[in-house]
Amino acid sequence: MRRLYILLIALLWSIVAVAQPPKIVKKGNAYQMMVNGKPFLMRAGEIGNSSASTAEWLRTHVWQQLVDANINTALVPAYWDLIEPVEDNFNFSLIDSVIIGARKHDMKVVFLWFGAWKNSMSCYAPAWVKKDTKRFPRTEDREGRRQEILSPYSHEVLNADRKAFVSLLDHIKKIDTQYTVIMIQVENEIAMLPTPRDYSKLATQIWKATVPTALTNYLKDHKDQLSPHIKKYWNGSTFGTWSEDFGDDDYAQEIFTAWSFAAYTNELAKAGSKVYDIPMYVNCALNRPNRKPGEYPAGGPLPHLIDVWKAGAPRIQMLSPDIYFGDFKAWTKPYHRADNPFFIPEHQYDATAGAKALYTFGEYHGLGFSPFAVETKQADFTPPVLGVTIDLEAEKAKQNKDVTIPAAYNIIKCIEPEIIAACGTRRMRAVLLDSVNYADTLVIGDYQIIARHDNLLGWTPQSRKPGWNTNAAIIINTSGDNFVVAGTGVVLTFKTLEPQKTTAGILSIEQIATDGTGRTLRILNGDEDHQGRHVRITDGEWGIQKFSLYKY
Repeated sequence: MRRLYILLIALLWSIVAVAQPPKIVKKGNAYQMMVNGKPFLMRAGEIGNSSASTAEWLRTHVWQQLVDANINTALVPAYWDLIEPVEDNFNFSLIDSVIIGARKHDMKVVFLWFGAWKNSMSCYAPAWVKKDTKRFPRTEDREGRRQEILSPYSHEVLNADRKAFVSLLDHIKKIDTQYTVIMIQVENEIAMLPTPRDYSKLATQIWKATVPTALTNYLKDHKDQLSPHIKKYWNGSTFGTWSEDFGDDDYAQEIFTAWSFAAYTNELAKAGSKVYDIPMYVNCALNRPNRKPGEYPAGGPLPHLIDVWKAGAPRIQMLSPDIYFGDFKAWTKPYHRADNPFFIPEHQYDATAGAKALYTFGEYHGLGFSPFAVETKQADFTPPVLGVTIDLEAEKAKQNKDVTIPAAYNIIKCIEPEIIAACGTRRMRAVLLDSVNYADTLVIGDYQIIARHDNLLGWTPQSRKPGWNTNAAIIINTSGDNFVVAGTGVVLTFKTLEPQKTTAGILSIEQIATDGTGRTLRILNGDEDHQGRHVRITDGEWGIQKFSLYKY
């Protein structure tokens, strides 16, 4: 009996240890997603906007495609119009089918709340909301024309949206005792079109009122860390109207819009977290270069408006960019902040996605990466780096264009323990290389590592053609002079940082299997490392190598 009692206690403790709500925790200089008490890397994929509208479509067109892509987390819409087709009558059957399907395929879920706004518009609001424009007012442009966008200043809009959102979280908490759902996106690409702000009578009254002290106090407290954009527009006042404190041009009005949307989503997150304290984030449609607010979706958590969102939405844990432009580093760097866990919730499902997933996990120590419409066929070509013209025919002729995400996610899965262990430290870095940015230099441990695109060697057929593959690698210093590199199309050379030992040499290189066994396939101390000159993973190959260095 004593032995049985001890076993029962141990079993109960094991259940408590495993069954823990998801949360995001700080680790060193980064953050980690914790699922059932353990760090979890989201090898994610967002499904198409309409792909979760029926259980049949999910069953026949989604789940197996995600499994085949080595995805472990599905980003899935939760539609307000289907959840509450009649006011106060909720139907969560689709939500249940998503959770059941995810469990069946050993997958986690991030629900995307398609509530008051989706890509700026209010297309997923229920019919009873859309039809009652008096109770649920719309935004207006400068000429007073109503837009298909619910007003963020309406208490009725907020109350209805919040009630449905809270009901969704309450339902998830009650049925999801296994914590299949690990995060919630609040709204989707929230923003204003076709003007920088709402010009309705209600919005204009608020525009003419005093700026909330919650914003001006935040700006005052963080004045040394503010973005150049906010420093330019805020005059330092803490008691004026919006036009007095920020000006009256389109960009000043966009700051007003950003605060309005941030405060709105904060109300949803605050109410929702009282019911179920699960991680919540807001995603962002980026501003197109050389366009003005309203010409691009204005007021979302854009790079130049992050400070406003941090002030207005403290209950939102993470602001995250959706990437559909070529210069990945430039667009993502503003979101890599000490106060912001890093996550890419949408990326164009193109030939660069796999390399950028590696960079997200290795350089940004991100929580996850997620291409959009990942159940469909990957796009045929690579988007150009900003300002660079590419040969589309050459891009379309590339090999392996439809396997970059499955391949990248596979090697991430293989070195997951090393990634988790190095998270938040300087022991893990990554490089992202293409025909424009073809080399990078890192310092890891006692070594300077020079990474170059494999095509620079001139040995591959692709090296003489335009439009090189976008390649990447994660490099981790596992201990002492020992490293692991996982990626595609990179060549590494080394220098020592110790002045008394001027040369770094390669002691050994092992090619590691990518089937999850971790076994050594070959020792690469001959032609493969060019007789000790470099560590190389060839262009088009997705591989893992362990190597050891020495100094002399």
